[in-house]
Amino acid sequence: MGLHKSKRLSDAKRTCDKYFSYYIRLRDSNSNGMCSCITCDKVKHWKEMDTGHFQSRRYLLTRYDEHNANAQCQNCNQWNSGEQYRHGLEIDKKFGEDTAKELENKARGMQKMTKEDVMELAREFKEMAEDIAEQKGLMI
Repeated sequence: MGLHKSKRLSDAKRTCDKYFSYYIRLRDSNSNGMCSCITCDKVKHWKEMDTGHFQSRRYLLTRYDEHNANAQCQNCNQWNSGEQYRHGLEIDKKFGEDTAKELENKARGMQKMTKEDVMELAREFKEMAEDIAEQKGLMI
């Protein structure tokens, strides 16, 4: 999995989104590559799941926050608006009480990121995804 040099911030975000998504879905999968939807518990292979964001991806401060994103089935993520309320409850169970509230507050902050910043994050998530895949014996 190679990283190309992005010419624009939007390209860098697209690249980072890809590797962040791989990382989150692999993190949430077992050694067979299966993971449960955080909001409805439907079980599917990690490649058939979405990476659902509790706070919208439009908020840069939480876009790549590992607590803000979880494996989610397409039905919950795409057709049921991410089941945001249920997602928040499950985030608190998974990461600790008030995590969802902290993410909500964090999302509304301001942060500037350059394409270089985003590409550095992409490199980190790419490496983390590859490491988890190797540990679990899964192919990306």
